[in-house]
Amino acid sequence: MTLRTLIRRVIAIGAIAAVAGSAAACANPFVFDQSTDKPPVTDGVADDLLEFYDQPPEWGACDDPQTEAEVECATITAPVDWNDPAAGDIELAISRPADRPSNPQGSLLVNPGGPGASGIDYMQQSLEYGGLGEDLLDAFDVVGFDPRGVARSTPVECLDTAGMDEYLYSVPDGTRDSDEWEASLEEQAETFADACAENSGELLEFITTDQAARDMDLIRAVLGDEKLNYLGFSYGTFLGATYADQFPENTGRLV
Repeated sequence: MTLRTLIRRVIAIGAIAAVAGSAAACANPFVFDQSTDKPPVTDGVADDLLEFYDQPPEWGACDDPQTEAEVECATITAPVDWNDPAAGDIELAISRPADRPSNPQGSLLVNPGGPGASGIDYMQQSLEYGGLGEDLLDAFDVVGFDPRGVARSTPVECLDTAGMDEYLYSVPDGTRDSDEWEASLEEQAETFADACAENSGELLEFITTDQAARDMDLIRAVLGDEKLNYLGFSYGTFLGATYADQFPENTGRLV
């Protein structure tokens, strides 16, 4: 096979996949049975947080599924600042397999780390490539979420596509470990940070591990779970440890 032929095939496959994905999102062919969902857990919730905790997710078709497996998505509302719930809202995106276990031990929230990696992408792609394992999927309602500031949740905005390419792939000036090289790296980092601050506004201040852990407790409650079961990788381990420190009484099985 020549390189030209290979490139043509890759382009054709990509085009077919894009059309198929768009058609699936628009057609919404799946019927979502929410009759087995548990009501939100609101016992002991403060009055100023009750509107957030008492919102059962409305599951439906995912706009951009990352797998050929059937999945469903929902969006819930959280305070932009948990220390001041009246200061404004953000949205948190969650996703789960449409083929759910018949008698789950509860939900299992998953996070692949980063910080900044999409838990929805990880969960959905794991269905196709076996990343989570059949035993886990048979035992729990596995739920992926995009943390605040990430992807489908209310996102942080930094550089445009061209700017990100320049930031990620440009070669710093000077030779490695030289003063010129370090100054070039510092300039690139400052450019990126300044763009995030300019384009994200006040949101950036509240993209923290503490706030994200509070979001996890909200997700636990709206899914109807008394305890949070959680599987975190890399930075996700710190996020899980922060949750356990904030909510020891709500901590279930954490890995």
